[in-house]
Amino acid sequence: MLLFSRILYTVIAFSLMAAAVLLIGVAVWRTATGYWTGENALDTMLDGIGLIIIAVAVADVGKFLFEEEVIADRELRRPAEARGSLTKFMTIMIVALSLESLVLIAKTSRETMGNIVYPGLLVFLAVTALVGLGLFQKLSQNATAAVPADHGDVEEDEAAPAQPPGRSRRSNRQPAP
Repeated sequence: MLLFSRILYTVIAFSLMAAAVLLIGVAVWRTATGYWTGENALDTMLDGIGLIIIAVAVADVGKFLFEEEVIADRELRRPAEARGSLTKFMTIMIVALSLESLVLIAKTSRETMGNIVYPGLLVFLAVTALVGLGLFQKLSQNATAAVPADHGDVEEDEAAPAQPPGRSRRSNRQPAP
């Protein structure tokens, strides 16, 4: 079952990457066509930027799935692992929402200001997702500290390097000049 899962996530990840490349190709083609024909060149360019932003988000999700499910092959046994994965995924989505709303605001401001409601709601959604992610980080901070490492999964303290037996940290310090 593990092999099937790895193959499935590899296919999904590469399909998302292929879709992202196709979106970028469509964006470049439409922008170039709009530029050369002179028909709404700026609107076509803004549409192309929007497609590229979506392509980057799709590529990031594909990369995330490949790294988490195929390369790392983690089952997220500890809260710290789940917290990190969720934070990475939500960050991708928040950045994509923010950039897309910025492009839509630029495009809408050129047309009718009455249509600014949708881009404004998109900005509100991005900010709400960011606040929610921050709240999740704050609330889950205690949970990750309270759960001890599993039997074989003892983590090293990254802030302090391992000391040889019988030596304290103070004995490794050099006198100040």
